[in-house]
Amino acid sequence: DPYKEPPLSVVNTALSVMAYDYPTEKLSVYVSDDGGSALTFFAFMEAAKFAAHWLPFCRKFNLMERNPRAYFSSSSSTSTHACCSEIK
Repeated sequence: DPYKEPPLSVVNTALSVMAYDYPTEKLSVYVSDDGGSALTFFAFMEAAKFAAHWLPFCRKFNLMERNPRAYFSSSSSTSTHACCSEIK
């Protein structure tokens, strides 16, 4: 239900977990959709496209804030780093 669990929050959580610095053969991310909605499905389709850029970006710049919402809303020096323009 997109009202109980906003798709953006769920997507940010999934992307954060996927960006963990952990051996990929030891980590799997599963999202359970209990009936869901078209909006949630669309959000995950777009997140999959974004992940293709976000995950390598996190690794390349060794980001500590791996949640996209936290990274882009942060006023700390890590988000104002020169690398920022590469993903924004």
